[in-house]
Amino acid sequence: MLSALIIDDEDRVRETLIHMLSVYCPNIMVIGQANSVASGYKQITELKPDVVFLDVKMPDGTGFELLRKFDKVDFYFIIITAYEEYAIQSFKVCALDYLLKPIDSTDLINAIAKLAKAIGSEETNLNLNTFLSNIECEKNDSKKIVLKTLEAIFIIDTDDLIRCESQNNYTAFHLKDKSTIIVSKTLKEYEEMLTPLSFIRCHQTHLVNIKYITKYIKYPNAILQMADESIIPISVRKKEAIERLFKK
Repeated sequence: MLSALIIDDEDRVRETLIHMLSVYCPNIMVIGQANSVASGYKQITELKPDVVFLDVKMPDGTGFELLRKFDKVDFYFIIITAYEEYAIQSFKVCALDYLLKPIDSTDLINAIAKLAKAIGSEETNLNLNTFLSNIECEKNDSKKIVLKTLEAIFIIDTDDLIRCESQNNYTAFHLKDKSTIIVSKTLKEYEEMLTPLSFIRCHQTHLVNIKYITKYIKYPNAILQMADESIIPISVRKKEAIERLFKK
């Protein structure tokens, strides 16, 4: 059984979430509620919950400002928000869960199932720390990302990533220091994470960092030349999007 605290300035949202947790997630016990950054900080300090459901925008600040008040975030958190905003990109990059209002029961069940698997793992702690580092950074186009292989867990800056290449159900990350990291996730998963951070899918098997494109060759076959001297094909379907980059 995991103890939970719900921090949201809307009474209706808190009541609905409490009900949904009791119906769909019996392994979660709600031990408290708060409606602001100040009251949330007090409740976390006193109750020490295992997991916090944390609203983004509240009258006296944001959920991120609340997280920054702790020298060490020793609890898990799931963001709840009404907005598809920039901050959500940080959740995706760091593989953390968020719930969009109005909260969907399937999304809630999936988030709790993921949380149960993540508890105590080294990767989860790295994801939390990376997320906190990202929200401290005001630049929207450079974030850290956690990559897990069989041998190690890496934290890399997206500015150091030249391109990603699909290798069946794996993705190879090619970095500017000429190293390569291969992870057992599909390129599609990373496309969603990285597209808002100056990356573009130019081919079925390639996702590239726009900053590292050194040449666009139109004929006879459309290709990109990258800073690592790799030659990347451009699919017919993606050619128009690539050309728009060079018209800005």
